[in-house]
Amino acid sequence: MANATAAQAAISPRFIRARDAAGYLGMCRAEFDKTVRPHVREFPIGKQGIAFDRHELDEWADAYIQAKAIDKTPVQDNNQPRSERHGRGKGATAWPKKQSLASSKCRAASGKSTRNTEESEFKRVLALVTGQKLSST
Repeated sequence: MANATAAQAAISPRFIRARDAAGYLGMCRAEFDKTVRPHVREFPIGKQGIAFDRHELDEWADAYIQAKAIDKTPVQDNNQPRSERHGRGKGATAWPKKQSLASSKCRAASGKSTRNTEESEFKRVLALVTGQKLSST
């Protein structure tokens, strides 16, 4: 008797009753009635029972997955590393040396001191800021 029960449990029924069909596909009854039921055949079992063919439910599920599945493969171009050192392994060279734009623009002419000019400009601006304001009248 135990062997017969184990054998029955291992065999999936071909006909799935309406009350069990939604659970078979892993959805609620309302969603099953709206999404699946219009696309599969149903047939009576006994006086009041309604059933669905398990193979037809499986075919519907396969088609649904094929039509609705989201491709999870990443797009190669969207995953570029943000580091300038991308593509280098351990022990790679340091960050590439870049010359600052400011350092190339602010260079003084060779042999000419700019200290006096900078100091006099600073003194002029300081006098403007700290000096008395002119009357508007």
